[in-house]
Amino acid sequence: MEFSEDIWNETELRVSKHFKVTADFDFMLFVIGIQELGTGMTEYTRDEKWDIINLGKCRLLERLGYLQQSGKDREGWPEFEVIKNVRSLSPNLQKRLLKQEMVLYFDEVLEPIQQ
Repeated sequence: MEFSEDIWNETELRVSKHFKVTADFDFMLFVIGIQELGTGMTEYTRDEKWDIINLGKCRLLERLGYLQQSGKDREGWPEFEVIKNVRSLSPNLQKRLLKQEMVLYFDEVLEPIQQ
């Protein structure tokens, strides 16, 4: 799939309508993290929210072949090992790759927008 900002904007709109919020990049990572953690929507501390956002990012990087889950910690959170160095990518390229993978992720889990 060729990535474009139009496709990204459509995905943001789909997620916004589905969750009845104004979705942005971090919110979408948060949703992916919650889905992958399996805890559902509940009250989270600020630090927990950032951990969940990071989990969403790690899952997308895993799908892209940059990380691999290596186990779980004592609290049941997934741990990852580096397969390819994501830090070698520019921040703009990292964000573009994450957006592209988010589009694919939400295509798998959300119904298309009814026109």
